[in-house]
Amino acid sequence: MTESIKMSHAALDETPEKEVILRGRIHPDSLRFLQVADYQREVLPLSTINGLMEAFKTGSVPDIDLGMRGERFLDRGGNFYLKDPVFIIDGLQRVTAANMMLQDGSVPRIGATVHFSTDEEWERNRFKILNADMTKLSSNILLRNMRHEIDAINLLYRLCDDKAFAMYDRINWEQRQKRHELISAVTLLKVAGALHSHIGPGKSSRIKELAPGVDKIVVRIGKNVFRDNMKTFFQTVDQCWGIQRVAYKEGAIYLRSGFLLVLATIFSNHTDFWRENRLFVEAQLIRKIQSFPISDPSVVNLSSATGKARELLYTLLVNHINSGKRTRRLTSRTEVIEIPS
Repeated sequence: MTESIKMSHAALDETPEKEVILRGRIHPDSLRFLQVADYQREVLPLSTINGLMEAFKTGSVPDIDLGMRGERFLDRGGNFYLKDPVFIIDGLQRVTAANMMLQDGSVPRIGATVHFSTDEEWERNRFKILNADMTKLSSNILLRNMRHEIDAINLLYRLCDDKAFAMYDRINWEQRQKRHELISAVTLLKVAGALHSHIGPGKSSRIKELAPGVDKIVVRIGKNVFRDNMKTFFQTVDQCWGIQRVAYKEGAIYLRSGFLLVLATIFSNHTDFWRENRLFVEAQLIRKIQSFPISDPSVVNLSSATGKARELLYTLLVNHINSGKRTRRLTSRTEVIEIPS
């Protein structure tokens, strides 16, 4: 049974878009009944929460944004009792700080705007509107929330929970990257696009364009092939230089975004790495890639740079793979080198 949320000093209002909303103050005892959906970012560090607690004491905390998944409420002389589940759309950190103040014996005053008859999709879209333009919300969270509408993103998100995937539990889909996480979800998507860029639109640097572009690629080759290609790519990286043994990403040059995108583009641009739409890296090619001087200072610098530096790194790696060969040199699809940023 859902506990009622009490709103005091509350009144119904109407937005310019003719949406009926409720404005008021949440009773402190009701704060613990507010629910949190998975489109939210994680709770930020204690230093941030402490700062919000200080802001509460000065009365300078903005109202939070809530969505009630229903429309049942009681109005008793300016006190409204919300009967359906109420979710935090914007203000998780403020609610966290308010709850900590209650534990310390203080009574926070926190205002709220309540939207009626919401669902998760509506809340997700409003969360995006409120956070993408007004605060520095991580692109990883925006990407994570796209998984409900874009199959390719959902496929990558679920792949990260596959223990057979070399990057299992190593991808950051949150606001802040944890120590054991080696690359961001955005980098994962860019690698997926670059790896399959000979099949479809996979080279955009803008998530809003890249995500649907990669989705078109998935439609063309199928979910299973796409997933297997991503596994093969990172398995190759693991075989060449190691992933599971990496404790700190700073020392793993080959896991920097620039290096991964160059490697993925090389694979995409050369027919030697493909059996129709499936990525296939022969053992002798793995051995050759493995011997690339990954710790050379020039390689380290190029892996951290953008633009022409990535084209130079591309050329160095291709020349290394071809070195010592009179035959069976890599067969390029194109003379144009275009590496995503």
